[in-house]
Parts: sequence; structure tokens; C-alpha cells
Amino acid sequence: MIKINRFVPILFLGIFYALPTFCQLPKAFSDISLTNLDAFQQAGKNWTISSDALADFTKKGDIQSISGTGAVVNNVSPGNRSHLITKQSFGDLVLELDFMMSKNSNSGVYLQGRYEVQLFDSWTKLKPSFDDCGGIYQRWDDSRGKNNEGFEGIAPLMNVAKAPGLWQHLKIIFRAPKFDEKGNKISNAVFEQVYLNGTLVQTQVSVTGPTRSSLLEDEQPTGPLMLQGDHGNIAFRNIRFATPEKSIKNENAINPILVNAEGKPYLLRSFLNYGQKKLTHVISVGHPNQLNYSYDLKQGALFQIWRGEFLDVTQMWRQRGEPQLAKPLGAVIVLSDAPALALLGNPDQAWPDSVAFDDFQNKGYTLDANRFPSFQYSFNGISVSDKISATEPTSLVRQLKITDAPKGLYLRLAAADEIASLGNGLYAIGNKSFYITLDNSQQPIIRKSTLGKELIVAIPADVSTYSYSITW
Repeated sequence: MIKINRFVPILFLGIFYALPTFCQLPKAFSDISLTNLDAFQQAGKNWTISSDALADFTKKGDIQSISGTGAVVNNVSPGNRSHLITKQSFGDLVLELDFMMSKNSNSGVYLQGRYEVQLFDSWTKLKPSFDDCGGIYQRWDDSRGKNNEGFEGIAPLMNVAKAPGLWQHLKIIFRAPKFDEKGNKISNAVFEQVYLNGTLVQTQVSVTGPTRSSLLEDEQPTGPLMLQGDHGNIAFRNIRFATPEKSIKNENAINPILVNAEGKPYLLRSFLNYGQKKLTHVISVGHPNQLNYSYDLKQGALFQIWRGEFLDVTQMWRQRGEPQLAKPLGAVIVLSDAPALALLGNPDQAWPDSVAFDDFQNKGYTLDANRFPSFQYSFNGISVSDKISATEPTSLVRQLKITDAPKGLYLRLAAADEIASLGNGLYAIGNKSFYITLDNSQQPIIRKSTLGKELIVAIPADVSTYSYSITW
């Protein structure tokens, strides 16, 4: 793996991610029902069946149940702090689930009740350890002596944990330990792959025995799934499982070329795939705090954001990079590639999916003292400066300066299947995939669209600057 950690003003090429992977083709998935707690052994009062959960990312431990079914919420109290343990036992397993952390919370998923993948509020941490979200928790042995009791913990490859109160996704491909006919262990348990929010964070991790605070101290071919409930408040939903098929090694993996921002923002121009389209006029911007984004210069569109490492540029820089494609390394949230601004005859008019070539003039960008870019363009005679900053590790801040705003000019802040107002200018986007925060004086509209819902706001003629933040 080749890593490049330096700042360059702008580069005009692209990439592909090529770390070695192991392909798993599981059989059909089965769901663990969350219409009630019948799938679990003697669930404690700290566990409540809900339809959803709501957590304030600014308040320690805050999480609330929403009436209904389909999710389970853990609210720990001094007398109620039990684990959630399945009645069913599992061996080799592909496990997928969604989880929501409360602020500063701590939990874990124990395969066979023995081997833990850590769940933790690791939001914004740059250098994760074994006890951060996506880590394989350490084993513990008092006989090793003081300060040496813990061993074999494995940190995630990168931290892609989201903010408290947002739903996150975990996928685990696990191989149970194997035993001969006499019951002697002949191979260790192995986490073949662990994905957090779609990003590979563990690969081929062998575990020599149960991790710390396990339900069971022995090793067996099977055991129950355990969701840790004694450390902190958390919610789960969409728990499903399958049996993995035989591992298939990717023999075509190559040593990738990776770029990261160290000390200063890193700007790179490339081609990028967006669904079935190849976007050809793109700048991606990485930051030392690992908040990253890509911007379409032909549309004035902020079309994807991600946490974690920046870009794999293998298909750009290896052997002159024929595909000219770049690929984000972290957990990507896909936004819209439609223009951010549009002239509408009324608030119900459909949002345009693009700006005509002759109506949009890209005028480049400028950098401020922190090297945050302001993208300059005009459309239909309206001049726009679109600045995106990452001063804090929690959020991107977008500030649009508009000259001569005409009547009927609107800004679209988000388009998603679901958008909900949480009060005080805070909105949950995409079924709690990320947050948007506005000034309370702004009056956005949540309206229906072909995508589900849109969050738009009219730009009055007397307003020259409009800003909002994106938090995840």
C-alpha cells in the first residue's frame, strides 16, 4: 500500500480502491423479529420494543423510544442493565444490523456470546483503538501481571463512526472455532470481515479465545448472539443473519495508492462515478479532521460526503491511470448531484435535475487562509460564491454568497426518502442518516418530491449570504 500524505493545490486525475478482499456469498438472510422480545432469553426491563429511537447528540446518554415495533432500545438504570441474548445459537455467521449510539455510550456485539465487536461513541476520533467502534475488543488475563492483563485487541482500520442519534450499519462475517472429533480446538474463531457504515474496518482477525466481559468463557462450535446492555444506552434494528458460503479470495488485488490530508486540506480533481454516471468535472476535498466531500463543478452540487481516510488514486496514478477514476476510502453518504440553487415559479414546482450548459458558467475557486475553497459560478445572470469549510471535526459548514438574487430563487438543502424536523433548526435527513442545522431565523419548507421529501428555502432579494451545516 502506497500512502501519500501531503498537500497539493490541485490535481487533475482519478482512482480505484484495490485492497485485497474476500468475497462472501451468503445464503438467504433470516430476520430476528423485533415485534416483541420472544427471540431473546429473559430480556430485562432495560430493553424496550420500539418503532424507532431518538437521541440528542449533545446530551450524554440521551435516547428515547418511539412507540411501535421494529426496533429495540436499551435504557440502562442501576437496577436494570441486562444483556440481550438470543435463544438461537450460531456457528459460522454473516450478521447485519443497524444501531444508534447515545452520546458517550458503550456497547458491543458478541458473536457466540464470546467474541466482541465493540460499539462505542467514537465520533470524530482520528486514531481509533481496539475499544473504539468497529474494534475487536481485547482479551483479558489477570495472570499476565499488572498493566499487561489486556491483549490481542485490534483497532479498526479507520474510524467511520457517525454522530450519536444517527443510525449506523454493521456487517460481520464470522467463522466459528473448529474442533476435532475429540473436542480439541484445531482452528481459532476468525472475523473474516467487519464493515462499519459500508467501510471495511477489520479483515482476517483471528481470536484465540473469548474477549473480555464475554457471556461464556469456554469455546464451542456454536453460541448465542449477545447485545451488550450493561454499559450504556443504545438502539438496534434490522437484525438479520445468514450462513456464509466458502470464502473466495480476490486474486487480482493490487497495492493501492492512497492519498490523505495531513496538516492542510487536500484538493484533487478527478473523474468520479455517481450511480450509473461518470462525473468529469469534480473536485474532492479532504481535511486533516477526516471530513471529506466531492463537488460537481458543472452543477454547483455538493454530491457526496464521507468520514475516514480520503481517496484511493490507484486508477489515476498507476500506469497513467486509464480509467481516471477516484474512489473515497471512508463511509460515503451520497447526496444529490442536482444544482443547489434553482429558479422556481412557485414552491411546488419540481426541482430541476441539472442546469443547461449555456446557463451555467464555472469561474473557478479561491482559497482562504485555511485553504478552504470557495467555488465561484454564475447561472441565469446570478453570481454565486459557494464556500465549504471544515473548521470543526463535527460538521461541514456551507456558505453561499449570492449577488442580485431574483424573486423565485430557492436553495435545496436536502433531498431524501425521509426528512424530519427535530426542533431548534435541526433536521434529520434520510431516516437519521445525517443532520442539517439552520439558523432559527430561516424558514425552510419540507415538501414531497419524486425522491420522497425535499428541504428547500426561499432566498429573499435582501439576503446576500445563506449558510447551514451538515453533521454526521
